Amino acid sequence: MKPKFHGIAGVLILGTLVCVGRGQDAASLRIPQLRETPEQRESRMQWFRDAKFGMFVHWGPAAISGEEISWGMAGRIEGGQQHMKVPRETYMNLYRQFNPVKFDADEWLRLAKAAGMKYIVFITKHHDGFSMWPTKQVRFGEGSGFAPHYSIADTPYQKDICRMIQQAAKAHGLKLGWYYSTRDWTHPDYLQGENNRYNDYYEAQVRELLTEYGPVDVMWFDHCFGKWDQYTIPHLFEMMYAIKPDLLVNNRAARGLKDIPAGFRALDAGDFDTPENRMGTFQYGRAWESCMILSPHADHGGWSYRPEGKTRSSKETIQLLSSAACGDGNMLLNIAPLPTGEIRAEEKAVLEELAPWTQRYGEAIYGTRGGPWVNGRWGGSTHRGDIVYVHVLQWNGDSLTLRPLKEKILQAVALTGGAVTFKQTDRDVTLSLAREHQDPIVTLIKLTLDRAVSEIQSGPAVITKIVPDPDGTIVLRPDAAETTGGVKAERRLDVPNLGYWTNPKGTVSWQIDIASPGRYAVKAETASPYSGVRFTVAVGNRTVTGEAPNTGSHDNYVEVDLGTVEFPNVEKVVVRVTAAEPDRWRPINLRNVRLIPKP
Repeated sequence: MKPKFHGIAGVLILGTLVCVGRGQDAASLRIPQLRETPEQRESRMQWFRDAKFGMFVHWGPAAISGEEISWGMAGRIEGGQQHMKVPRETYMNLYRQFNPVKFDADEWLRLAKAAGMKYIVFITKHHDGFSMWPTKQVRFGEGSGFAPHYSIADTPYQKDICRMIQQAAKAHGLKLGWYYSTRDWTHPDYLQGENNRYNDYYEAQVRELLTEYGPVDVMWFDHCFGKWDQYTIPHLFEMMYAIKPDLLVNNRAARGLKDIPAGFRALDAGDFDTPENRMGTFQYGRAWESCMILSPHADHGGWSYRPEGKTRSSKETIQLLSSAACGDGNMLLNIAPLPTGEIRAEEKAVLEELAPWTQRYGEAIYGTRGGPWVNGRWGGSTHRGDIVYVHVLQWNGDSLTLRPLKEKILQAVALTGGAVTFKQTDRDVTLSLAREHQDPIVTLIKLTLDRAVSEIQSGPAVITKIVPDPDGTIVLRPDAAETTGGVKAERRLDVPNLGYWTNPKGTVSWQIDIASPGRYAVKAETASPYSGVRFTVAVGNRTVTGEAPNTGSHDNYVEVDLGTVEFPNVEKVVVRVTAAEPDRWRPINLRNVRLIPKP
């Protein structure tokens, strides 16, 4: 282990002593997240944005138990009661039986590449502390009852699994990522005192993974616990980037730590977001990667082998991949190998079924960016230069009407078959395709434009005509709204609403037809844990203002009466909701706005 000094953390890296003071100015550190320009970051991340699809593998001695990796261990020091099925002593000794003689890294990575995956992220150490490579770092002392290194070298199998994964990834041209859990539920020094001995241990392990199993393209961490001052996170980052200057790091290297100084929050954010077992929403400005379980269990687990896990269909998996690309993100699809080292038959079948689809339609996925239309239940879009790929999951009969494009469409071709027609105006774009040619998985339509896409739109892409209720009430719902400033349509507790309204400059608007002149009461349903939040509803050139009351949460809605507007004539108007007092704005959730005819 390296020596520890009071006031500074020091380590010998490739012959150079790098010292990182816990109070050191962040701007002075050689860490890209703290100093690179947006253009430099995009250059470093280009391969990741182009890749779109990767393989995640959770595997280890826990597979023998058939319970969730790490979480299945009873008596752990973190987390709730869910999953605790295996006595701690039994779980920690599973490594003595681990002998995956049918493991074939080349077969795994050959299957991944054929399925269209461009990179792999492999679990090197999960929360249970077991190392899937022959680490040199000692975790247990004499008399503990466990092997001192607690690694693959201490199993009947003994072979270096990480080495085989690294070599197979290189042979098949896949980028390599190591998952490493900073939290460690079996290390005797974890979060003890200032956590110095554990910092030495885990940083030395990360160094082994980067120097002895390189080149490594991604370090995928999985949360910390404790306080910022118990860790030397800047030192960790400087060490990693001294070894691999273009390394990518996810958003969990410091996630969970308390009291992160403002100057170091970029290390908490990392290079990309990682929504877990849910598909991320449209997010064009910052990279993201949804890690999805291929065989989820009913208890929301299934990362590691669970016999009762139900494998997704190839159709659902393809649709998830399409959704990730259309949302401008990636999908990291998790497989859960058997204790023998084999990929379970159901998962292998899905990967084999993906191969012909990604080979045939990969142009609509790889090397694209999400948009220009925001994805939703209808489907989504990707683009590359002057080409747009529309991914349609739901048609409205034989057609789909989308918001207008600034660019002119020169040609439309259905990659999945059939003759597609289009109509473009300054108000909308309509695509039409006979039902017999609408693909049951995802219909892919390639649009050739007269120039490159110049704008990523906001708000729902599909134009939904707002039709008054039988009594004349006009209900303006989230799915038909156009938004700016980060406001998003979402579902909380299965209630559709407009949320994420943290920006006082955010707006919500609808285009409507006033077909019946007269007076209308304007009402809105809002929810907020804050008091005194005032908002304005402009209906054409008529304006009313109200206050969203404190309802205790963003899920408890009440009706707000905003006043009355009058229309003497038939007309088209825009209804727009904005902050009335931007300097006093606090987030509210908006369920709807209603215009109710008055006698």
